[in-house]
Amino acid sequence: MPPLAAQFRQSVSEALALARAGDLAAAAPVGGSLRREWHVARVELLYELAYLRIFVEWELFLEQTFLRYLCGYVSVGGHIYPPAVGSFYATLQAAETAILAGRPFALWHDPIRVIGRARQLLTRCPHESVIASHTARLVDLAAVRHRIVHGQKDAKQKFDTATINLAGRRYRGARPGRFLRDWDHSGTLARRWLSALGLELGNLAQQMV
Repeated sequence: MPPLAAQFRQSVSEALALARAGDLAAAAPVGGSLRREWHVARVELLYELAYLRIFVEWELFLEQTFLRYLCGYVSVGGHIYPPAVGSFYATLQAAETAILAGRPFALWHDPIRVIGRARQLLTRCPHESVIASHTARLVDLAAVRHRIVHGQKDAKQKFDTATINLAGRRYRGARPGRFLRDWDHSGTLARRWLSALGLELGNLAQQMV
């Protein structure tokens, strides 16, 4: 298996650095042009962009590792996950064709779909076991992603549910940037929710290779 988890974690670090740059701009001296341009609302939008970037890379990580397991790639721990039916695919393209099954794309944001796909095509692979162990959490993380890209009532309601589960509260206007820039005090050191969720996905990625 290529170092896909490490590559994903690097992508997370780059997205977090983007958000930190916004925080630095927002902390510029009052009255300056930099502070006027980078007010809090704009920095919150930058946090949303950073989270969206992280989630795109998460979906790509899931897809690329799953394709390789379908081709018989060995995990970092030396494991091979047999196909549920038939034999391993000879190429990544053949594996992708099998996943698509005639559809133009496959969804990777929904943990339930990923678990179902894993059970259908592989035997006891980490895409099933790891995601099944963190399904509720990943549903909440996907709801934050959906709220960034969708403005419908359903997206707002699911985002509110997610932030209650994650942070114990709703955020005015159901604004994901406001939540992502808020502080998570659940650990030893307080950190922004964007950082907490990005690092959490990085840890899950490491368990899946």
